[in-house]
Amino acid sequence: MEYFEDYTKFICASDDFENADAVIFGIPYDGTTSFKAGTRFGPKAIREASWGLETYSPILRKDLVDCNFCDMQDIFIYGSQEETFERIYQASKDIMKSEKIPIMLGGEHSVTYPVVKAAKDIYGDLVVLHFDAHCDLRDEYLGNKLSHACVIRRCYELTKDIYQFGIRSGDREEWEFAKNTKLSMELMSKEDVKEIKDLDKPIYLTVDIDVLDPAFAPGTGTPEPCGFSTRELLNSLYNLKEVNDRIIGFDVVEVSPHYDIGGITAIAAAKIVRELILMIL
Repeated sequence: MEYFEDYTKFICASDDFENADAVIFGIPYDGTTSFKAGTRFGPKAIREASWGLETYSPILRKDLVDCNFCDMQDIFIYGSQEETFERIYQASKDIMKSEKIPIMLGGEHSVTYPVVKAAKDIYGDLVVLHFDAHCDLRDEYLGNKLSHACVIRRCYELTKDIYQFGIRSGDREEWEFAKNTKLSMELMSKEDVKEIKDLDKPIYLTVDIDVLDPAFAPGTGTPEPCGFSTRELLNSLYNLKEVNDRIIGFDVVEVSPHYDIGGITAIAAAKIVRELILMIL
């Protein structure tokens, strides 16, 4: 009925699965969080924050009301981490097999890996673009190879075309291993996008909200000083307009609302999601 809104879904995500070009889903998982837990509540916070946004982007000059996308809500989290990741993998694969773009809301960063694994199986070789404060290149952390501190190391086993941006934290081993990836302490530039475009491969984009400075994103489990403003990050992401037709999925992870101030982290995440949807649909 026209009198009711469903605030448990992202704003304007009112299409059904069959008619949607993109599919939002949440992964409320933070089982390997190593500092401050709480990202399991991230998907809910991002969705609620989205209702504080306008649907129109004056930068992109596009409106969410003109896009076809749905919100399937959250994947069930139960059983072992391996069982949960298998569920994420299968759901992501089903979405991509249906020729739809997966949009994942985390949750801690480890949950990116099974989505990228599904993308690898569907599309073959691909490029992963990683925005984060942390390298996430440990081979294992506290005995767990699927830790959120290892997610990009696991992705590297799927594709060698990994570009990392905004990185400013990691142990010595990670910085040594980063010689194998395209790692930058700065954000993505137009020159980076030109290089990525020349690869002519599908692109998966993962954004850890802690790429932002804690002044702009206090609501995250592992805040890292000397980061970027929300404007700087969005201006960097707008460079992807040059390759928007090659983006086959994206996620925004590590929002932890318990540590947020005035909901500014969740609203930043929601705006990033809005702009990326408008850029690729």
